[in-house]
Amino acid sequence: MTQKENRDLPIEEATPTLEVPVFNCLVHLGHLDSGEVRARVANLSGLECIAANEREVLAQIVPAFKNRILELRQAGKNVPWIENPSPLESGEVERLIPVHL
Repeated sequence: MTQKENRDLPIEEATPTLEVPVFNCLVHLGHLDSGEVRARVANLSGLECIAANEREVLAQIVPAFKNRILELRQAGKNVPWIENPSPLESGEVERLIPVHL
């Protein structure tokens, strides 16, 4: 196909589609007495971190979530999702973050 012919195709035909897996990272955030922010992943166990503010704590927890998913997939294991995440603790807020692998 020539470059001109490619330009004449509708976008969906001219651009190959790649499937990029997306996983929902459900994070519960809460402020500690120290003023720091704690983040815990509510739909996958064992992921928690603390940082100075929400931006920093999310910048830590999202890569940790992504790495855990990648490790499990590379090992050929199913992701052990928590189907019924624990409820928010007092003072916590919830963030749903789509994570692309």
